[in-house]
Amino acid sequence: MQFDDFRRIVTCFTDHGDDVDTSRGELLVQIRDETISARLHQRPEGLIVEEDDQRLRAESWIVNRVARVPLLADRICSYVSPPPHFVKPSGSLLDQPDRASSDEDSATEDVVETLTEMLDRRMGGTASVVYLTSDAGEGKTSLIDFLAVEQAKAYKARRSDWLLVPIPLGGRTFLRFDDVVVSALVNRLRFQLLYYEAFIELVRLGVLVPAFDGFEEMIVEASSGEAVSALGHLVAGLRSAGTLLVAARKAYFDYLSFGSQGRLFDGIGSRENAAFSRVSLNRWNRNAFMQYARRRDVGAPEALFDAVADRLGSEHPVLTRAVLATRLVDVAGDDDLPGLLNRLGSDPQDYFHEFVGGLVEREARLKWLDTSGDPPRAILTNDEHHELLAMLAQEMWLSATDELKSDVIGILVEMFADARSKTAAVKRQVGERIKQHALLVVRTSFGRTALAFDHEDFRLFYLGQALGSMLVEGDHAAVRSAIEKGAFPASAITEAVSTVRRHGAGIREPLGMLQRLADGELSTSFVMENCGALATAFLDGAPDGERELRNMSFPTGALERRRFKGLKVSGSYFHATNLAEAHLRDCAFLDCDFERIELDGSQTVSGVSLDEECNVASVVRLDAGDQFALFDPVQIRHELRRAGFEIGGSEASETEPPVQTPDDDLRLVQRFLRGFLRATAMNEATIRQRLGVNASPFFKSVLPRLIQAGVVEKVHYQGHGDQRRLRLSVPMASIEQAMSGAGGRLDRFVEAFRE
Repeated sequence: MQFDDFRRIVTCFTDHGDDVDTSRGELLVQIRDETISARLHQRPEGLIVEEDDQRLRAESWIVNRVARVPLLADRICSYVSPPPHFVKPSGSLLDQPDRASSDEDSATEDVVETLTEMLDRRMGGTASVVYLTSDAGEGKTSLIDFLAVEQAKAYKARRSDWLLVPIPLGGRTFLRFDDVVVSALVNRLRFQLLYYEAFIELVRLGVLVPAFDGFEEMIVEASSGEAVSALGHLVAGLRSAGTLLVAARKAYFDYLSFGSQGRLFDGIGSRENAAFSRVSLNRWNRNAFMQYARRRDVGAPEALFDAVADRLGSEHPVLTRAVLATRLVDVAGDDDLPGLLNRLGSDPQDYFHEFVGGLVEREARLKWLDTSGDPPRAILTNDEHHELLAMLAQEMWLSATDELKSDVIGILVEMFADARSKTAAVKRQVGERIKQHALLVVRTSFGRTALAFDHEDFRLFYLGQALGSMLVEGDHAAVRSAIEKGAFPASAITEAVSTVRRHGAGIREPLGMLQRLADGELSTSFVMENCGALATAFLDGAPDGERELRNMSFPTGALERRRFKGLKVSGSYFHATNLAEAHLRDCAFLDCDFERIELDGSQTVSGVSLDEECNVASVVRLDAGDQFALFDPVQIRHELRRAGFEIGGSEASETEPPVQTPDDDLRLVQRFLRGFLRATAMNEATIRQRLGVNASPFFKSVLPRLIQAGVVEKVHYQGHGDQRRLRLSVPMASIEQAMSGAGGRLDRFVEAFRE
């Protein structure tokens, strides 16, 4: 370590920059309430710190004496609780471009081992971002907690020199990383010795690897872009060093649009190096279920699996989603298991509601009992259990938190009991028993207790129930208060719509309320996006009828697997949407903007018109092999007509210019540029592997034109051998803009940057 780096890092641990004095080869620094004095020696092996006749390398002195990282390892072991009976999942790996040039995933049987190896690389001169992805309830949080504790144990045993620090984000829409990092260190780990700047320096040194859990804003492509830019600024702050783990349901680079990546890469900056990779978790299979059941000492686990598989199928979520499979094992020994399976099988489309309903019914029947009489009586009905849990979920959403303090819980319980005229004795029992509810968990921090849902899926389920009840009651103010807070997760939207339908309410009144809420809203409002998500969910498969939506913003994938007939949408915005298995009949879109439409050939489009005021920014043919994105308006209209859309009439206008096939060189450029979605710079060997047989003509005739136009630039190559290393030198957003105006021609694409 150099002297300037040492002084900069030590300064990050002090309250004020002038608390560090390094004159005359001596160090005098005040850190917290302690004044430290030491001598500094520059040796060939690096900077040496001598304190109390003990000499340590500067890095080791910072880690152990100043940062107290061994104490942080103890705190992780003490306060992070991985799930008992943890089963190591299998998955797939998409490595960084310079390690895996193709975009194909490779299978891995042990994700724990794979992830540990990837986080242990600590590449020199490059910040590394590893995405951990899966659907909800498939074990991302459990894996992070397990890996964090195992790594802390390895650190204490001196088998490793870095720690994984879990930092839950809770899917919050607007966030500052300095706030959530310090909050996780102080509130969860009881570790108060690091400022945010000091934490970042330890990440750059490779001593700490933060694991951001619940970074869902990344995958929603929210109009604000706050989460994307927050990650971009964080990576930029690492200055081409350190490693991050980001757990989300989808990695940002899985999107095809260059514009979707622009906010992130613009935040990183043009001079920093970063590389991205992804580890995806598989759902549980029979083997994983058997491992877990045996560790839970379940008798005859094979018989349990077979009984459920025979009734529901071996791929049913209660067997393959970890959060549900563990709950299934909880009730495996109950006499009412066959009844629960019958409930799930009778309504396969709403299995999650039936599954949670079975857990709540078990809670009400076996645990929440008033034993003062004979026979014992249930304190609350099943419906009252659901209502109480929905109140908790609603309060968490409105308060932007995933837990509620005990005093808030007391107020909510009192409001619930008073509204239902419960006696004082029942009110008291509810207040006590809520802390032991099967779907809730108690958290303790600094002597204060809080209550949270045992899993995010349960919180979102009851959040959807709360919203659905508001829609049934027609409570305009309450609905607006809920949907203006943030973008509702898809699972909560689904449950809200299901709740309305279970109450036997039609969709006319809820749709009317949503339309009134959307009218007059600004384009950046969450109200518009939530209204759009709810409206499409209500209208999916609805009976024939004149349906009209206007002034809404529809979330990513709004048309995927939807069935609409007779729908009219005007003055609205559609985020990128795939039309996979969509059935659109006799629909009309007027003055609508589409960020991107993805076609895979499985859609059914009949009698669907887009008027001349509609704007489609790009179209991607997912069944075209190389997934070439079209930006030219003429080519876009041509592809949409091929898919069955009527664009201002069923036939092309006589005055419309002829469709030109995009040239092969521009297709090569798109394949080349997509590599920069997972790295800010790439080696020549990596590019050649990506392009295959087309690499030689690309390097001979296409690349020089891109370099001359300033699209990419050569940077210093530090590896073995002699090859070029290229960096993207223009914003991602400008690439999409240039593609849009290129008309499928490379010369026009290049000319856009020269101008």
